Amino acid sequence: MTEKVILQRRDDLPMPLIAHHTPQDLAQWQVSQLDWAYTRGERDLTISCFDPAQMGWDGGKTAYAVLRAVMDFLYDHRDVERLTVLCAGEGAFRAYSLQWNFWFAAHKPQHDHGA
Repeated sequence: MTEKVILQRRDDLPMPLIAHHTPQDLAQWQVSQLDWAYTRGERDLTISCFDPAQMGWDGGKTAYAVLRAVMDFLYDHRDVERLTVLCAGEGAFRAYSLQWNFWFAAHKPQHDHGA
């Protein structure tokens, strides 16, 4: 299932005018957006993610909550062809990439240990 997910940095994403109280609320909202598109027949899905720090939340916990929720959605909807996670700016990309690579990526990126 993880091979269907692509993370991309986008610097031009407008932040939606929605308010959430917790990272879990945000995760549920993201899943509701996926479900809305899915029930209309879309199988190439996209979500937009923003820097959790701008919302006053811990980046790691927020990214993990969202990614976990959308992965659960993918496991329940195996006919989804692709999920693109658009990350608005460096902060969002860093938070979501780190959590993705730590928890979900099939292949871990190489790290230079300054040898």
